[in-house]
Amino acid sequence: MKVFKMSAIIIGAIIGAGFASGKEIFEYFAKYGICSLFFIIPLFVFIYFFIYTYLKFGENNENFDLKQSNKFLCKPLKFFNVKFNPLDVGLFLTFLIHTSAMYSSLIALFATYLPSGFTFVYFLIALTVTIILIKSTFKSYSILSNLVVPLIIVCIMLNVVCSFNFGTFSTNFGINTILPLPILTLVYASQNTYFSSFVIIKLGSNLNKKQRHLISLIVSATICLLILLGILCFMFNPSLVYSEMPFAEVAIKVNPIFSVIFAIIIFGSIITTHATCLTSLKEYFKGEKKYNNTFTMLILVIVLSLFNFGKIVEYLYPLIGAFGLIYLYKIITYNYKLNYLKKLIKNKTN
Repeated sequence: MKVFKMSAIIIGAIIGAGFASGKEIFEYFAKYGICSLFFIIPLFVFIYFFIYTYLKFGENNENFDLKQSNKFLCKPLKFFNVKFNPLDVGLFLTFLIHTSAMYSSLIALFATYLPSGFTFVYFLIALTVTIILIKSTFKSYSILSNLVVPLIIVCIMLNVVCSFNFGTFSTNFGINTILPLPILTLVYASQNTYFSSFVIIKLGSNLNKKQRHLISLIVSATICLLILLGILCFMFNPSLVYSEMPFAEVAIKVNPIFSVIFAIIIFGSIITTHATCLTSLKEYFKGEKKYNNTFTMLILVIVLSLFNFGKIVEYLYPLIGAFGLIYLYKIITYNYKLNYLKKLIKNKTN
């Protein structure tokens, strides 16, 4: 049960609006047509390895703190007499981008299901939800994930399978080269595990080797299965390529009752990821002036969210993947040195 609960938390952190809506799956894979199906296997390997590495890093970091761990991983740089840690900058931008994406996705969700409503009202709802999540704790987020994630997985699978009855089958969406696919596969795995790294590392404490492998296997297999189904969904529905929330549009076509259920599920997936991002982002706004820091954080999130959901996914998400590869390299190096020291101490003791 411990393994399944932790796997659910990580899946909940990864399956945000970009994933559950289908937009992310299209931008990274489906738009390259049938060839994208062949990159599911390397994607599985990447996600498995990345999650295991983060869990391993969290093994000896029960009271994990982002800023403190970054000091161990990377030396600060100096720019115009100002010292800063590059990893701090990368993580801060990552959490800011994802938090803004979740904020804008809430607005996009309401606009998809209630197109005749007022955008300003949707904006206020997104703001209210964000403020509530800022006040929530990591424990409450964990409970939410355990409830929502199984429903998210089932509903996405049902939605995709039902989509096979609509549209005309297509294996090509106008892009005749697959050269970006190997890089995008790596970047996608890096991006999704990186922005969830705070949660994954925190869960890594008090896990044995077998549990780490099982969690990595369950998460990577689940994510890859859903992406495989998502790619097929676009092939059976070429018209979805122009949608901000493709899977939501399929749900509306399937059945009115199911569309409402799926809307609630997407809302749940947004909340779980939004909570993860805000929990991580709050680490950079700790201080004595608590309310001023919270207000500053909200302003930054709102301003960036003005670049709509689709644009953030298309142009800013790959940047997060690049940050993630650097961060992962630092953690791999750290884990290697730590294992070497442990073996050295063990040999001396013997």
